[in-house]
Formats: sequence, structure tokens, C-alpha cells
Amino acid sequence: MKFGWETVLIFGAAALLIAVVAWVMHLKTRGILRLVINSLAGGALIAGLSAFNIISLPLNAFNSILVGVLGLPGAGIVIAAAMLL
Repeated sequence: MKFGWETVLIFGAAALLIAVVAWVMHLKTRGILRLVINSLAGGALIAGLSAFNIISLPLNAFNSILVGVLGLPGAGIVIAAAMLL
């Protein structure tokens, strides 16, 4: 069976999702609240970039959580993924 870059990307995203879920389960309440606030800020960043036509980014829960958890590198990942796809 031949693996393409899509398969590798899906496996990487699944591993990242499992790691984030495991990390969130070990957080205390203050950490979960911080994650929620950061995710809302990440969603606002994506919505702001899309609203001013700087770049067209899909606004969904995965992207906002990714930007909220990783910060500016997460925003770079979302922008790079939007450019590639």
C-alpha cells in the first residue's frame, strides 16, 4: 500500500489530537479555563484575519484550539495549511 502525504498528515493530526486530549485531561481547572480563553482568542485572531481579507482562513473549533494551544506558531501552521490546501 502506498502512503501519500495526505495519509501522513492525517496520522500526524490524529497523534496531535491524542496528545492535546491527554494534556487537557491532566490540567487543573485553572489550566482548562486558560485553554478556553486562549482558544477564544485564537478564534478571534482567525476571524479578524478573515474579516479584513488579509487571508481567507476557515473558522472552526480545531483551528481555534490549535491557535489557542500553540499561540503564534499555531497561527502559522493554520495559515500554512490554508495556503497549501
